[in-house]
Amino acid sequence: MFDKIGDLPLHPLVIHVVVIGIPLAVLLALLFAFPKTRSWARWPLGITVVGATAATYVAKQSGLAFEAALNIKPGNPVGDLILKHSQLAEQLFWIMIAFSVIGLLNVFVVSRRTSDSTDDAVKQQPAIVRIVLPVLLVAVALVALLWIVRVGDLGARAVWNPTSPPIFQF
Repeated sequence: MFDKIGDLPLHPLVIHVVVIGIPLAVLLALLFAFPKTRSWARWPLGITVVGATAATYVAKQSGLAFEAALNIKPGNPVGDLILKHSQLAEQLFWIMIAFSVIGLLNVFVVSRRTSDSTDDAVKQQPAIVRIVLPVLLVAVALVALLWIVRVGDLGARAVWNPTSPPIFQF
Protein backbone atom coordinates (compact mmCIF):
# COMPACT_ATOMS: atom_id res chain seq x y z
CA MET A 1 0.00 0.00 0.00
CA PHE A 2 2.82 2.44 0.84
CA ASP A 3 5.26 1.36 -1.84
CA LYS A 4 4.32 2.92 -5.20
CA ILE A 5 2.15 5.37 -7.06
CA GLY A 6 1.97 3.96 -10.56
CA ASP A 7 5.52 2.89 -11.29
CA LEU A 8 7.15 5.50 -9.06
CA PRO A 9 8.24 4.79 -5.49
CA LEU A 10 6.05 6.71 -3.05
CA HIS A 11 8.75 7.67 -0.53
CA PRO A 12 10.70 10.20 -2.66
CA LEU A 13 7.40 11.83 -3.59
CA VAL A 14 5.76 12.07 -0.16
CA ILE A 15 8.83 13.34 1.69
CA HIS A 16 8.37 16.66 -0.09
CA VAL A 17 5.00 17.08 1.61
CA VAL A 18 6.71 16.50 4.97
CA VAL A 19 9.60 18.84 4.16
CA ILE A 20 7.13 21.62 3.35
CA GLY A 21 4.41 20.73 5.88
CA ILE A 22 6.48 20.63 9.06
CA PRO A 23 8.22 24.01 8.58
CA LEU A 24 4.86 25.53 7.63
CA ALA A 25 3.33 24.12 10.83
CA VAL A 26 6.28 25.53 12.79
CA LEU A 27 5.75 28.96 11.24
CA LEU A 28 2.05 28.83 12.10
CA ALA A 29 2.89 27.73 15.67
CA LEU A 30 5.17 30.75 16.02
CA LEU A 31 2.42 33.02 14.70
CA PHE A 32 -0.10 31.41 17.07
CA ALA A 33 2.19 32.10 20.04
CA PHE A 34 1.67 35.83 19.57
CA PRO A 35 -1.78 37.01 20.70
CA LYS A 36 -2.10 39.53 17.86
CA THR A 37 -1.81 36.85 15.15
CA ARG A 38 -3.43 34.04 17.13
CA SER A 39 -6.92 34.30 15.66
CA TRP A 40 -5.51 34.36 12.13
CA ALA A 41 -3.19 31.35 12.68
CA ARG A 42 -5.62 29.21 14.74
CA TRP A 43 -7.31 27.05 12.09
CA PRO A 44 -4.43 26.93 9.59
CA LEU A 45 -2.23 25.65 12.45
CA GLY A 46 -4.69 22.89 13.37
CA ILE A 47 -5.12 21.74 9.78
CA THR A 48 -1.42 21.96 8.89
CA VAL A 49 -0.08 20.19 11.98
CA VAL A 50 -2.51 17.27 11.55
CA GLY A 51 -1.76 17.10 7.82
CA ALA A 52 2.00 17.17 8.41
CA THR A 53 1.64 14.39 10.98
CA ALA A 54 -0.34 12.26 8.54
CA ALA A 55 2.26 12.92 5.83
CA THR A 56 5.02 11.95 8.26
CA TYR A 57 3.29 8.64 8.89
CA VAL A 58 2.95 7.96 5.15
CA ALA A 59 6.60 8.94 4.59
CA LYS A 60 7.73 6.62 7.39
CA GLN A 61 5.71 3.68 6.09
CA SER A 62 6.69 4.30 2.47
CA GLY A 63 10.34 4.53 3.53
CA LEU A 64 10.13 1.11 5.15
CA ALA A 65 8.53 -0.29 1.98
CA PHE A 66 11.20 1.39 -0.16
CA GLU A 67 13.96 -0.02 2.03
CA ALA A 68 12.48 -3.53 1.72
CA ALA A 69 12.04 -3.19 -2.06
CA LEU A 70 15.68 -2.18 -2.47
CA ASN A 71 16.80 -4.87 0.00
CA ILE A 72 18.93 -2.41 1.98
CA LYS A 73 20.70 -3.94 4.97
CA PRO A 74 23.05 -2.41 7.57
CA GLY A 75 26.72 -3.24 7.33
CA ASN A 76 27.80 -0.79 4.65
CA PRO A 77 27.88 3.02 4.67
CA VAL A 78 24.54 3.40 2.87
CA GLY A 79 22.77 0.71 4.91
CA ASP A 80 24.02 2.21 8.18
CA LEU A 81 22.81 5.69 7.15
CA ILE A 82 19.42 4.30 6.14
CA LEU A 83 19.11 2.50 9.49
CA LYS A 84 19.85 5.73 11.39
CA HIS A 85 17.53 7.65 9.02
CA SER A 86 14.76 5.16 9.78
CA GLN A 87 15.31 5.44 13.54
CA LEU A 88 15.17 9.24 13.43
CA ALA A 89 12.07 9.09 11.21
CA GLU A 90 10.36 6.94 13.85
CA GLN A 91 11.27 9.54 16.48
CA LEU A 92 10.03 12.32 14.20
CA PHE A 93 6.67 10.59 13.88
CA TRP A 94 6.25 10.55 17.68
CA ILE A 95 7.40 14.16 17.90
CA MET A 96 4.76 15.05 15.31
CA ILE A 97 2.10 13.20 17.34
CA ALA A 98 3.06 15.39 20.32
CA PHE A 99 3.09 18.48 18.08
CA SER A 100 -0.42 17.63 16.84
CA VAL A 101 -1.82 17.05 20.31
CA ILE A 102 -0.29 20.23 21.73
CA GLY A 103 -1.23 22.17 18.61
CA LEU A 104 -4.85 21.05 18.79
CA LEU A 105 -4.95 21.80 22.52
CA ASN A 106 -3.80 25.31 21.73
CA VAL A 107 -6.28 25.69 18.89
CA PHE A 108 -9.27 24.65 21.00
CA VAL A 109 -8.30 25.86 24.50
CA VAL A 110 -6.23 29.05 24.29
CA SER A 111 -8.39 32.17 24.03
CA ARG A 112 -8.09 34.12 20.89
CA ARG A 113 -7.59 37.82 21.06
CA THR A 114 -9.97 39.59 18.73
CA SER A 115 -11.01 43.18 18.34
CA ASP A 116 -14.19 42.63 20.37
CA SER A 117 -12.51 40.84 23.30
CA THR A 118 -11.04 42.70 26.22
CA ASP A 119 -7.67 42.08 27.80
CA ASP A 120 -9.51 41.17 31.03
CA ALA A 121 -11.26 38.25 29.30
CA VAL A 122 -7.92 36.94 28.08
CA LYS A 123 -6.27 37.43 31.49
CA GLN A 124 -9.01 35.42 33.23
CA GLN A 125 -7.63 32.23 31.73
CA PRO A 126 -5.24 30.32 33.99
CA ALA A 127 -1.55 30.90 33.32
CA ILE A 128 -1.14 27.31 32.12
CA VAL A 129 -3.57 28.01 29.31
CA ARG A 130 -2.55 31.56 28.55
CA ILE A 131 1.23 31.19 28.77
CA VAL A 132 2.43 27.61 29.20
CA LEU A 133 0.47 25.98 26.34
CA PRO A 134 1.75 28.43 23.68
CA VAL A 135 5.32 28.15 25.02
CA LEU A 136 5.06 24.36 24.93
CA LEU A 137 3.72 24.60 21.38
CA VAL A 138 6.72 26.63 20.26
CA ALA A 139 9.14 24.26 22.01
CA VAL A 140 7.74 21.11 20.39
CA ALA A 141 7.54 22.93 17.04
CA LEU A 142 11.24 23.78 17.18
CA VAL A 143 12.11 20.18 18.11
CA ALA A 144 10.09 18.98 15.10
CA LEU A 145 11.96 21.43 12.87
CA LEU A 146 15.32 20.20 14.16
CA TRP A 147 14.29 16.57 13.66
CA ILE A 148 13.10 17.07 10.08
CA VAL A 149 16.49 18.58 9.26
CA ARG A 150 18.29 15.63 10.89
CA VAL A 151 16.13 13.02 9.15
CA GLY A 152 16.40 14.75 5.80
CA ASP A 153 20.15 15.17 6.12
CA LEU A 154 20.65 11.46 6.74
CA GLY A 155 18.36 10.50 3.86
CA ALA A 156 20.05 12.88 1.45
CA ARG A 157 23.52 11.74 2.49
CA ALA A 158 22.50 8.09 2.00
CA VAL A 159 21.38 8.85 -1.54
CA TRP A 160 23.91 11.43 -2.69
CA ASN A 161 27.09 11.26 -0.58
CA PRO A 162 27.30 8.57 2.14
CA THR A 163 30.81 9.62 3.21
CA SER A 164 30.00 13.28 3.91
CA PRO A 165 29.86 14.44 7.54
CA PRO A 166 26.45 15.01 9.15
CA ILE A 167 25.06 18.50 9.73
CA PHE A 168 24.56 17.82 13.46
CA GLN A 169 27.01 15.88 15.60
CA PHE A 170 24.96 14.62 18.56
